[in-house]
Amino acid sequence: MCGRFTQDIDTEDYSELYNLHETDLPEELTSRWNGAPTQSFAVYRANEEGQRTLKVHRWGLIPSWAKDPAIGSRLINARSETVASKPSFRSAFRRRRCLVPANGWFEWQKVPAGKQPWWISLGKQPFSFGGLWEFWHQGQDRIATFTILTCESSGTLAEIHNRQPAIISRSDYDKWLDPAMPESGLLEMVQVPHQGPFDCRRVSSEVNSPRNDHAGILMQQDTERKRSLRNWLC
Repeated sequence: MCGRFTQDIDTEDYSELYNLHETDLPEELTSRWNGAPTQSFAVYRANEEGQRTLKVHRWGLIPSWAKDPAIGSRLINARSETVASKPSFRSAFRRRRCLVPANGWFEWQKVPAGKQPWWISLGKQPFSFGGLWEFWHQGQDRIATFTILTCESSGTLAEIHNRQPAIISRSDYDKWLDPAMPESGLLEMVQVPHQGPFDCRRVSSEVNSPRNDHAGILMQQDTERKRSLRNWLC
């Protein structure tokens, strides 16, 4: 699964990642190093006029039919194997797909002493998770939310966790956002795990609390073993 991720991206990188003008970026962009569910993040999607744009949404999908917005805290991830059929996600999967920009994400590996947190990235460049978005409104309340798709982990990451976020390759951004894209093609993008190479580092258990949200949270814990997972396992 993906229960925490980092979104610390400057305006130039947003512009380059999605071919945007800096004047098109929302003013309320916030850096998050230990970003958690129910917090706000940038997502790239089509607006009501069909134009692609960067918006700020809350993490945790609230389906339009939900009576209680609290359901969003349980819908932070959508499994790629069932996203096309599960009632909570199927409508958004067909009509409201998005890209979620990220620098990396956290997973917790089971070890004899408990759980070891890892921060996983693709190196220095930001990338995009496959996501879905929704609008929920009741009375005067109107909330824009999103969820992140997940898939089975690739061989290397499976040593840490059996699930990983579905990463969309840059060459597939247009296809993922295309409303006419066939379901089979969409599922292939999110069900086949990204193979990396991944850069993984052990980090402090300080990350266990979302209140600890600062750049230092990404520091390597074991300085004597500063190795990427691709060197550690392969």
